[in-house]
Order: sequence, then C-alpha cells, then structure tokens
Amino acid sequence: MGAIVSSPPGASSTREVRVAVSSTGTRTSRWVSLHVHGTATSFAWVVPVKPSAFVDLTSDAWLESLEDATAPRVVPPDVSPPCGAGGVEVDGELSHVVTTVPDSVATAADVAALGNTLAGWGITVTGDLAPLLEAAGAEGDSFVAFLYSSGSADVVTRTVRIVDTSSATVPLALTSSPSTVDVTAFAFTTGSVTVGAAPALTLDPTLLLWRADGSSTYAPVRETLLTTNPGAWLVVAAGHPELFEGEVVPGSEAVPALAPTYFSRAWTYGDAAGAPAGCAAAASDIAGSLSPVALACPAGALTNVGGARCEEAPGPGEVTPDALRCGGIADDLAIALSGMSPAGAWLTRARSVVSPGRFGADDVLSPAADASASTGPVVTCSGYGETCGGGNSSGGAPPPPGGTGSSSGGAGGSSGGSTDDPGSSSGAASAAGDIAGAAIDAASATDEGCGGSSSDDSGDSCSSDTSGGDVSSSGDGCSGGSGSSDCTLGRSRGRHGPTSRLLLLVVALAAFARRRGRKGSVGLGRSIGRGLGGHVGP
Repeated sequence: MGAIVSSPPGASSTREVRVAVSSTGTRTSRWVSLHVHGTATSFAWVVPVKPSAFVDLTSDAWLESLEDATAPRVVPPDVSPPCGAGGVEVDGELSHVVTTVPDSVATAADVAALGNTLAGWGITVTGDLAPLLEAAGAEGDSFVAFLYSSGSADVVTRTVRIVDTSSATVPLALTSSPSTVDVTAFAFTTGSVTVGAAPALTLDPTLLLWRADGSSTYAPVRETLLTTNPGAWLVVAAGHPELFEGEVVPGSEAVPALAPTYFSRAWTYGDAAGAPAGCAAAASDIAGSLSPVALACPAGALTNVGGARCEEAPGPGEVTPDALRCGGIADDLAIALSGMSPAGAWLTRARSVVSPGRFGADDVLSPAADASASTGPVVTCSGYGETCGGGNSSGGAPPPPGGTGSSSGGAGGSSGGSTDDPGSSSGAASAAGDIAGAAIDAASATDEGCGGSSSDDSGDSCSSDTSGGDVSSSGDGCSGGSGSSDCTLGRSRGRHGPTSRLLLLVVALAAFARRRGRKGSVGLGRSIGRGLGGHVGP
C-alpha cells in the first residue's frame, strides 16, 4: 500500500506488505506495515488518503496477533507418523519483530504540495510513479508522507492505521519493487470474500507432503503457486472462530484466537492500560452478540486530514466499542468490528505477490459465491515425502512446481483391515501397495508422491487417483480433513504415458519379487502396511 521513494532514487524498495482491511458502509479502516530493503540514506512512504482521513500509529500487537490467529499450521496425515518426526510446521512469523516509527509526518493536499514536501526532505519522485500519483490526486485524494532515516538495510515500519471513506480494497496500485513483493492481507467482513478480479488460487493438496525431519512441502508449494500467478490471491484461512475461539490442531496446541492474543501482546508492549484477562473476558462476553458494534472513533493522533470529526454515541441495541478496547492505544479490535455484529464477523487471511518491476492493483473485496464456506488455518498433508519402510531415506525435496495448483483430485480411501495375515485377501492389496511404492520410487527423483509430470495446465500432477473422499480447496488433502491414514504416499500417483507405466510396472514387479525373496510373508505384510500408511488385513 502506498509508494516508497528514496534518496538516492531507487536505493530502497518494498519487499513485503502486511495490510488489514475492514469496511462497513462508507467507512474503511486499513492497517499497513512495510518491510523496506536497500541502501538509501532516507526514504519516504507516500500514501494516498481521502480528505477525511484519521491517521494513527498502532501497536505492533495488532498485525502480529492477526498473523498468529491465521498463519497455516501444517500437520502430517497422522498424529504419530510411521517414521520421522511429527508435530506442527507454522507458515508464518509469530515472534516479535522490532519496528521503526517515522522521523516526520506531513500531509499534502495535492501532488504539487507533495512534491514540495519530498523536495524538502531531499527526495524526488521517480518518473514511473509520478503519473500514478497524478491519477490519485485527480480522484480527489490527499497524501500523507512518512519520512524514515534509514540506518539499516532492512526496515519494518510501525503499523499505520488510516480510517477514511475509501472503498473496500487491498490498495496496491502504487506498490512496486525490483524484486518480488510478498503481500499478506487480512480482511474483516460478514462472510467469506474474494480478493481482486483474477480467479482465486487453490493449493493442490497432493503436493502437500510431510517430511521425516518434521517439515513439509507447504511453503515451497505455496511460493511456487503465487510467483507463477502474480496478482492472483490464495485465501489461506477464513472464518469466525479465528476472532474469539481459536482452532484445534491435532496433536498440538490450539491456534490462539485474535482477541485474547491482541490484548496480551499489547499489554506486553506497554500499549494497553487494562489487564489482558479482563479485556479478553469482556470481548468474549459479546462474541456471540448479533447486535452491531457502535461507531468506534479513531484518535487521529498522527494527523487528522481536513479536520475530520467523529463522535461516539452507541444507540439502543448496539454493542459499545469499549467492550473491545483495552485502554491505551489498544483500540484496533473495536475499530475493526465497528458496524459489524461480533457473532457474524469473519476474519480472512489471503496471500499474493507483486511481480518484480511491475505495479500492483487496488484489489476489491467482494462477497464470495459461497459466503458461508469457511476454512481454518490447519492444513493436513496428503502424504509423506519418504516412503516409510519402503527403503527410501533420502529426505523428501519439494515437489516440482505445477500450474495453478488447483485442487482437483482426492487422496485415496483407507485400505482397512488389520495386521499380519499374508494368506488372507490382503495379499492383492499388499502387492499393489508394494508395486505402487516401487513405481513412485522409480518415477520420482525427489521421493515425492507427486513427482510425476507437471506439464499439464492445471498443475495437478497427482490427480489420476480420485478414489478417495472429497478434497477441499483449502489445501486439506485428507478425506474430511481427519488426518487418517487414507492420505498416504501410496495413493498419490502422477500421470505417466503408456510406455512409462509399463516400465514402472516392470520395475515395480522386480522390486516386489526381490522383497518377497528377502522377507517372510508376515514381515512383508507389515512393511507394505506401513508403506500404505494404514493396516492391511482380511
């Protein structure tokens, strides 16, 4: 959001944007923090605003708590994996990062006044940015400029909150950098939303694999998906529990809810005056209310553009905003939910990138086709990066990149049955499992269940097996998201041509014959059962 102009020109640029948006009626609230990288001696962050804007610095606790409540928690298909480490992998930064406050803040009514302000700071607007600023000024926008003296190659700005009459967008039209800009957006709405005009992205669940070292392929798969589809958005989490309840994580600590985490962190940073437990209890008391939160007024402590005014006067049946405040500057939750009913509010987390050398776009928040479809931040892998018990131990590398990553196929169903009787009807299933395991080993140098061809446009290199349950677009590849053994590697097979399939079958049969010769029938049954991630029996 906004533009970075530096001295010398181009010496520093945006690497990452974190932005939260809440919009009801004619009022929109936006919270933004930038990661700026480079060698500039100083830089200015220029943000277009409406003439009625209230601008404040907020606690680091706000965006940190939004991150904590929505960052994906990636877990293996089973709480206790058949080999290697279990646990949870978090795709996000949950620790505190030191932020930088601006040295100076100035308001400019138009582009000419902005140019004079920047010139006084020794900063010049670049030629590619000037027309965009002119266009914003032509729409009646004013500008707020923040000056930073760069004493470091990496600066994370303190979160700026702007409340004005802007439309409900993730504003990236002035965002550009010589390198890829990572964008994380949070939206407060009354149901599921889509971001921007491009088709929504989905992760191919068959590419999400758990490795023996306790990590997963989630991050590289997500990064490949976004960088090959710049400007499109991946909705990571969306729902109501993220606000006040949190989410359960199989075999681990729950994902914390936003409200108590925010109050606790704000207290820790000295930004809240109330006791966190009391503030969290007050928020919990109104969490189920269907009544709207009354207008919550921002302070406008940094600047109040155009002398805008705001008065709080909760009406009959409205929830007082004080129920969502915790003293000091810890009023962000009240601002975010102002005009919404706490029981009906949703929090959405989405990811996107801006391509190197390109400007982003102001992406509109729109109600989703299925506004009731929620997805939590817990992602269950569809299989394992190594065939546990199958002789592969090289460590699963990320699967090859593939297309749009759209969800298209289910991971297979459970093989059922019990344990060790090779003379039962499990023999065929066991042989099939051994063949599948050997075929995958031969087909994939990366030891991944999805290591087949990724050349088709869908990017789904594993969708040939659709025998299992439904796969949601949230990236939860396990049938029903239960984390049961029906999501293992033995059922995640790529597409191969007839010749390749014949070759794989020959290799697999040879491997099966060698294994049959080396092991007793009972031992083979157990090995195959582990390779399938379940039990094989009569």
